[in-house]
Amino acid sequence: MASFGRARRTQAGFFRPFAILLAISLVLLLSRNSEPVRQFATGATQLLVPIQRVLADVGVTSNRFVQAITEIQRLRTEDAALRADVDRLTLENVQLREAAFAAQQAAKLGEVAKTLKYETVAAPVIARDPSNILATIVLGAGSDSGIKVGHVVVSEQGLVGRVSEVGTNYSKVLLITDPSSTLSALVEGSRATGIVRGQYGDLLIMDWILQTEKVNVGDVVVSAGLGLGDELRSLYPKGLVVGRVLQLQNAEAAAYQRAIVAPAVDLRRLENVLVVRTTP
Repeated sequence: MASFGRARRTQAGFFRPFAILLAISLVLLLSRNSEPVRQFATGATQLLVPIQRVLADVGVTSNRFVQAITEIQRLRTEDAALRADVDRLTLENVQLREAAFAAQQAAKLGEVAKTLKYETVAAPVIARDPSNILATIVLGAGSDSGIKVGHVVVSEQGLVGRVSEVGTNYSKVLLITDPSSTLSALVEGSRATGIVRGQYGDLLIMDWILQTEKVNVGDVVVSAGLGLGDELRSLYPKGLVVGRVLQLQNAEAAAYQRAIVAPAVDLRRLENVLVVRTTP
């Protein structure tokens, strides 16, 4: 009996809230069209509209903010990709231009080599004195390539100098502008002869030109292929372009005149040269 009484109380406790909610629902359902309920609903809606607008604006703003962040990130990714493509294309363009320039220089040096009766070795310039105080350059080829001291060095423009020091994989070249460099030369056209020597700077001096010889500014000076002093032969083959006459001066000896000569080769911009094997 006690158990039965507890069961009935449990069922009553379960159904009582349910009955109350059902009664409230019925009352609200029946009274939804009544004036007080409509007025209450209208007032509540009017109170909630501003809040809904604020929440809607916040939602729109948040959505736009998220979209803006996403768009910025996308643009950054695209910009990084475009920059990478530009850098790659720029590098490829530079490499192609350098390859074309190297091929062009190689072709020009090849044409020069055909005009010489000696064997030649192409070599890159790997070092130079930026101050030009020491009139030398270093080539990236040496005795392993058959280069020896005394070999003549030329470019597609003309005479560069001669090899003064050789290692297994490098060669040092004494430029024609060095004060210790001398060679016999002649002026094309008049065939006037003289001695060309270097001096500090980028110009050459051609001495011992007879006053009776007609030499003009702009005349081309080439190697004469003549020995100097007690030499049995010249260090330089005949016909290599040395430079062009810039100015004429009176020499110390009245019977002679002097010419200031600009080298045919821009010695500060050399990149590749030919080493001419002029020694037996």
